[in-house]
Amino acid sequence: MIKVLHIVTAFPRSDDEDSMTPWLISLLRGLERRGVKNTVFAPSYKGLGNQTVFGIDVRRYRYFFRKYEDLTHDEATPVRLSRKPWYLLWVPFMLISGRRALKKLLKEEHFDIVHIHWPIPMAFVGAPAFDKLPVVFRFYSAEIVLAKRYPKIFSFFLKKYINKADAISANSSYTASLIKNFRRDVEVIPDVNFFPNVTPKFAEPLNNNPKKILFVGRIVERKGVKYLIRAMPKVLSRIDAELIVVGSGAILDELKSTAQDIGVSEKVHFTGVIPADEKEQYYKNCDVFVLPACFDRHGDTEGLGVVLLEALSYGKPVIASAVGGIVDIVKDGHSGLLVPEKDPDALAEAIIRVLTDKELYIKLAKDGYEYAIQKFSPSVVEKAIVDVYEALLKK
Repeated sequence: MIKVLHIVTAFPRSDDEDSMTPWLISLLRGLERRGVKNTVFAPSYKGLGNQTVFGIDVRRYRYFFRKYEDLTHDEATPVRLSRKPWYLLWVPFMLISGRRALKKLLKEEHFDIVHIHWPIPMAFVGAPAFDKLPVVFRFYSAEIVLAKRYPKIFSFFLKKYINKADAISANSSYTASLIKNFRRDVEVIPDVNFFPNVTPKFAEPLNNNPKKILFVGRIVERKGVKYLIRAMPKVLSRIDAELIVVGSGAILDELKSTAQDIGVSEKVHFTGVIPADEKEQYYKNCDVFVLPACFDRHGDTEGLGVVLLEALSYGKPVIASAVGGIVDIVKDGHSGLLVPEKDPDALAEAIIRVLTDKELYIKLAKDGYEYAIQKFSPSVVEKAIVDVYEALLKK
């Protein structure tokens, strides 16, 4: 059995309260089935201590006063820092406390490999493992984009730590491209995705009206949901349809106002955060899934777009913006349709095309499902990670 310590910025606080990083939970549980014993090392949240979450051992370290110990969780740290820059004052406490706690943990327990997720900034926390244990870095794009807002610090940090890693992976070709200047080989291993134990029928659009257009994700600027809402008047001029927005986030009220202002509020439904089984029903019952992602004002976008894989796994055709890691998943005209970012007209035309062309609908659903299974299924991703671990232990 390979014992791996995963260093992360945040990890779910219970089996049912958090919707964050579902792909990481899926990965770790899959690795366990392949003979990997995982321990997660993560910052505390408002005094939270060690736990077992989804059957995974989680070691949490304290870094601030309980009331203010909320730099991580609830929302992605880069998003929080962008909205509330004063949280940068918390960062040194989180990093220094984490480094001290890790040093103590490594003295008390044996691990075969240390896997550092979001190496900016968690490589600083993981420093006690360098030159003592094999270390894997895994990048997800958002942390690199945030760091590039401070280029001198970013360059210094990566130059200092990137050569300490024994192996480096990224969740998409886009993420890998962000660190190409540091002359390290980067293996692209996508985020693992949950595939339901069902075989889609790849039928034509469901015989229901209105047609159901689905979005699932955090309601933040880079998801581009406002452009999807602005596409609805054109869609509704041709098709009886409704848009279902599943998720919550910082700009939810703004999006509701947008729907109201352009006269489509009766056709746009916001569910907020919902349980997994309810979300599954939305995937099953939708006609098309849309991820209208874009580059936000800070230059951040989708590192991969795991929700697209979720939709494809249910045999649904997908439409998405041609940005970030999305292009690894959506091959235009094959596994989905790609449109330019921030273009409501293009989104509307793609939605209308998919929902009115039965032959195209079935082709995209079938080819997309097969492509997702071939390239992104849990067995493929888990094996790639285990191969990295085994190669390092043979050195």
